[in-house]
Amino acid sequence: MNSKEKELLNAINGTERMSGFDSYDNADGGDMSYFDDMDNFDGDDMSFADGGGNHSQVVSDPYVVQYNNTGIVAVTAILFGYNDYFGALNYGNAAAVTITNLQGGTYGRLIAQSNNKFFKIGKWRFQCSTPAQLQITLNINHVDANGKTYTTPLNLSIMRDAYQQQSDIIDITKPVTVDGNTFITFNLLAGAVLTISMFPTSVISGKAKLNGGHSVNSARAPRLSGKNVSPVIIQTSQDVKGISKG
Repeated sequence: MNSKEKELLNAINGTERMSGFDSYDNADGGDMSYFDDMDNFDGDDMSFADGGGNHSQVVSDPYVVQYNNTGIVAVTAILFGYNDYFGALNYGNAAAVTITNLQGGTYGRLIAQSNNKFFKIGKWRFQCSTPAQLQITLNINHVDANGKTYTTPLNLSIMRDAYQQQSDIIDITKPVTVDGNTFITFNLLAGAVLTISMFPTSVISGKAKLNGGHSVNSARAPRLSGKNVSPVIIQTSQDVKGISKG
């Protein structure tokens, strides 16, 4: 590829990013980063120090957890929180709450893994057939052994994408870093079945480092909403980067 072709390709890529065509919309920059080591998200199976191969299309594999409130009253549900809830009955949740890991393994494995493989969630999907369940506010809590705590509210009712047509789904771009000191609380309505899909954009893996790769591996969160929206076409009379009008 000669210099003019490279310049043209760079200009086209830059125009696509400006238009939102390639959905680089992750606030923490996770959508613009790719795997350092291999096609396995945390790089455990095999890692290559030179990071060979084309990783530009690697997409995050989600953690998918389903909460089912079988009781007749609403309860406060808890997601993650290894240091506070791993040893508690039902991981701190009410007995009426059933938690299922829909991606394989158990919820116990997921919460235990969050304590030794810290990760950053870049994109979320909340799905429930109970409309009121998708109007709740989640509380994202971070605590420390020195007594410091802080809480960030996440109001689902104002986060629905204007292009979404499904009434039972909300897709959210919200970066949240999860470790053993992180937990999320929310109101789980009676009889509600809420599925939460979390797409990690970064994972810290000491094992990958031992295998000759990188300790921090990144992936691109998928574009969940607006897939059927027509590409944005920018018409301009001005020069775009290195392309000049003929």
